[in-house]
Amino acid sequence: MKKTKKTLYLAAITILALFSNQNMTAQIDSNLTKLLLEKKIITQREADSLSVLNVFNQKVNSENKNFSIGLEFRPRTEYRDGYRQLRTADTKAAFFTTQRSRLDFNYSQPKFKFHTSIQDIRVLGQYGQTSTSGSLNVFEAYVDADITDQFFVRIGRQKVDLDNGRLFSQANWSQAGRAHDGINLIYDNNSIHSEFFTSFNQTAERIFDTDFSPTTFTNYKLLNVHYLKAKLNEHFSLTTINAADSYQSKTTSGTLYTRGTSGGRLDFEKGNLYVTLSGYYQYGQLQTAERVSAYYFQPEIQLKNGKLTTRLGAEFMSGENAEKVSDFSKSFVPLYGVAWKFMGNMDYFTTFPTDVKKGGLFNPYLFFIYDLNKKVALRSDFHLFYLGNKTKNDLGNTINSYLGFENDLSVKYKCNSFITADFGFSYMAAEKSMETLKTGNSNIIPVWSYVMITFKPELFSFKK
Repeated sequence: MKKTKKTLYLAAITILALFSNQNMTAQIDSNLTKLLLEKKIITQREADSLSVLNVFNQKVNSENKNFSIGLEFRPRTEYRDGYRQLRTADTKAAFFTTQRSRLDFNYSQPKFKFHTSIQDIRVLGQYGQTSTSGSLNVFEAYVDADITDQFFVRIGRQKVDLDNGRLFSQANWSQAGRAHDGINLIYDNNSIHSEFFTSFNQTAERIFDTDFSPTTFTNYKLLNVHYLKAKLNEHFSLTTINAADSYQSKTTSGTLYTRGTSGGRLDFEKGNLYVTLSGYYQYGQLQTAERVSAYYFQPEIQLKNGKLTTRLGAEFMSGENAEKVSDFSKSFVPLYGVAWKFMGNMDYFTTFPTDVKKGGLFNPYLFFIYDLNKKVALRSDFHLFYLGNKTKNDLGNTINSYLGFENDLSVKYKCNSFITADFGFSYMAAEKSMETLKTGNSNIIPVWSYVMITFKPELFSFKK
């Protein structure tokens, strides 16, 4: 009985030492341990062991525990008169302001991290003065748990931002952004970074079956992605992405159609020169059960000369020839990436293959970025747009493959460490063939402009 009582005392002291704060631990060390010694419930050796445990616990509790709260407040005013669609003599310009407000909460300790981002997205005036509705939602909410020093698992709602964002991006330009619900296994060392992300989606809790037929949005039912970036040597690096996204049949709930996308990028960098070539092949089946065989490639060369950075490259997305019948879909779809920074700020080509009537797209580009000083950067992007294949209009006539020219001008001013101001102006010289894709009048020049201010301070930080 005495031995059992002693064991219970020791267990209680150990639990308190492990989970109490520093002050409580010190009190246990000075009071309870002394009392137990006086009553001869524990020996001096056992008291010494408890003291060592308390000191260790105090050290752990006093190091590497961090909690912070960050803010992102981003209003953006836009003037649209030909954005995404050609103007006509009867259309009038749109003018409005959107606002993104995010609160980021971060907690970390050894082998564990928690992050969540709460956001509100609105058009100013959208909800009225006394409205009880709103747009508050969770952008991200995940935990990181270390398995080893170089390998950890991330569980929850998270952005999947891979490589240059062409296939998987957080879509940061969009006020809402993009995040996925799933599990990510991440390995990282000095030469290799690897991620394996998997997601299985449902619209609600169920008793039976896994039917997935969202009516208010379109989303995959199953997604598996492996991303690998390897530094081959001082100048070369290799990136690979292999993805499989599965959509449920629109007519048979038990049937999944899986589309595969495989490829990667080879980079060469030496001094002020950067050369890259990326390519992807798409295969499998679409949600319509149609088989797909499509491809994408992008060569680019970048040269830095003092304050000026010049980028010359092109994108090619395969499509279908309207004059030939094929058993396959040959239209490449850039999955869950972002088009805004690749194919022009006016977003004429964001939804594939709809925006090009399945014709594919060839987009040669030339970018100039000039860092005026540490605070101001100027940029001018030039795009040429060509259909990748023969495409017909509503009358059945094959149209000219050249679609038009776009120029995007922008200025970024970094006011201080947490405030940035952006201004942009874009215009397009569209050809007659663009009317087949975007209706409207190609003789009237489309324009678009915006002003955006980003406030991103750290509101609170606590370290223990």
